[in-house]
Amino acid sequence: MSIPLVEGSVIAHGGHFVFVYGPEAQALGVPVIEGPVVLRPAYRLWEMPAYFLPETVIDDIGQEFDAPEAFAWIEERGDLFPRSEAYGVLADGSEKGFVIKALDLTELRVFAGPGGGGGPFLPITLAIEAASVADDLAVVPVPGPTPVLARALPAYRLSPGVFGAVAAAILNQLLRHKRRDFRLTFDELDDMLGPDA
Repeated sequence: MSIPLVEGSVIAHGGHFVFVYGPEAQALGVPVIEGPVVLRPAYRLWEMPAYFLPETVIDDIGQEFDAPEAFAWIEERGDLFPRSEAYGVLADGSEKGFVIKALDLTELRVFAGPGGGGGPFLPITLAIEAASVADDLAVVPVPGPTPVLARALPAYRLSPGVFGAVAAAILNQLLRHKRRDFRLTFDELDDMLGPDA
């Protein structure tokens, strides 16, 4: 089974890479990876300063799990079966294999690559859904584009009404503070910007 593609693209912002998706995503910036993209979990390696992006897991009794089931298996059972083997790639795209105990399962990150599945892969810090919804919220937390990656990837909906310099300032705050509960109404935004905005 192959790793599923996700509609969206990756933009660079403030020294970070942000996955943007939704009907208004193109307004947030010029993509460094055009969609659809592959979003993959990655675990820090204990013995080297690198992240490993698993694709296949073989457990202690020989059962094989391919992506995307392998991602859920590692998250749910990886610490119970430390001698299981995981095969995948490093961020540069080079193929590797490790036993699960070589992975720091507490440090999960998300990496994105081009739709073809090959590397190099870029570390994603934030996901932004750019969509207009009939509510009074300019910025609100949302479920991410891929549920199994939610632990590592904060996701927000940013209303098209705040694009431009205001959106850039909001992205800077989200990236700097790494909060998962930030929400901002249009009224609060108007109060912050003042009467001349």
